[in-house]
Amino acid sequence: MKGVVDRIEGEYVVLEVEDKILNFKINLFPPDIEEGDVVEEKNGQFFILKEETYIRKESIEKMFRDLLE
Repeated sequence: MKGVVDRIEGEYVVLEVEDKILNFKINLFPPDIEEGDVVEEKNGQFFILKEETYIRKESIEKMFRDLLE
């Protein structure tokens, strides 16, 4: 399962997964988890997909810059 971190609320990470919002315990994620990270679950643990996260953040920043022009 892949998802995007929507927000972190206390001991829960709120993920957007295929148009759904799901909550997971924060201890299932790496300690450096941040809002906007693209993550994938494998064997009950979540891993940050660094390259996909970078591409997604760059795309969002470009859209924002384009709106300002």
